[in-house]
Amino acid sequence: MRRRQQDHNNPQRKLRPHKYKHLIGEENASLIIPDDWRRPRRLSIALAAAIVGVVFIVVFYSLTSKRQSISPQEASSLRGTPSNVVEKHRRVIGVGDIHGDKDALVRALQLANVVDQNDGIAWTGNSDIVVQIGDLLNGADPRDEETLSYIAEIEQRAREAGGGVVVTVGDHDLRNAPALWQRMHSVENDENNNVPSFPSWISAAHVVDRTLFVHGSLSKSVLDGAGGSLEAMIRDAREWLSGGQKKPDWIGRGNGPIWSRLYSDKASDEQPRCDDLDSLLNYLSVDRMVVGHTVRREGISSICDGRAWRIDVGLSRTETRAGKIGGLREVLEMREGGSIVTVLSTDTKLKSWER
Repeated sequence: MRRRQQDHNNPQRKLRPHKYKHLIGEENASLIIPDDWRRPRRLSIALAAAIVGVVFIVVFYSLTSKRQSISPQEASSLRGTPSNVVEKHRRVIGVGDIHGDKDALVRALQLANVVDQNDGIAWTGNSDIVVQIGDLLNGADPRDEETLSYIAEIEQRAREAGGGVVVTVGDHDLRNAPALWQRMHSVENDENNNVPSFPSWISAAHVVDRTLFVHGSLSKSVLDGAGGSLEAMIRDAREWLSGGQKKPDWIGRGNGPIWSRLYSDKASDEQPRCDDLDSLLNYLSVDRMVVGHTVRREGISSICDGRAWRIDVGLSRTETRAGKIGGLREVLEMREGGSIVTVLSTDTKLKSWER
């Protein structure tokens, strides 16, 4: 109040009529109030508002950054295996057993639109990932070398483009693939007779976009018996395939992931062990398992509400046993981080069957 009186008595101050004179009456219209007496208060309010705004922005940014930035260990739910990180911009393609038939492999990749439609040499899949489910080779087949050479070339081109190719080891690949790889690269040996190392893209199992790929079938009991670590199983198999002396116990077993038909044979249609499957998938934090090893004459199919997919449709002309004629050309496609699963199919017979 004292300040108002002092300002009022100062003839040098700029004064203005009271803005509420219509409320206080004409008799008080001569009351004048200095224009700048409110400025300190206005400045204080503006400064306080600015500080509050800055604090809000800093807090909001820190909270959202914490939600969006996660470590690779947090992003990976596969016991430290980074391949389980989901990327929605790419597709994952599952291709069934090939048995040394390069022509069948080329046409399957063309069906998925990951190689060119002419000779299948150019990679067109960008960041897409192809997983060939195993039995890439047939064993003692003259076409095996051509097939392995082709997929090795496609793997390199896919990798250079930001995509990938993986082969999960099948029973026909166990001994044949390492021996053939060594023979193919014998001319590249150095003076110490060292052969280029066995490729890491040939693996006992593979996980991508919350999907487990394995040639046969994997059970929780077998995984537990191997120490409970899928990553360790993959590492041990790779060391042995690369020439190591210690063969993992589970590799040759009928209930192991390479030989088992737990989720692919006719018994799995009649009495699927979905509870056991759920136990495994939950432990690995994946949504589904994709297997081959057993030809499905009706085409690609699933059991346990889409948690197990069987993708061996007898693509190869070498599958000549009764009921295993490869009349269908089908591959499995997963999009949006595995949330959309589609069977890509055509009724056109493979040219390899027309010869």
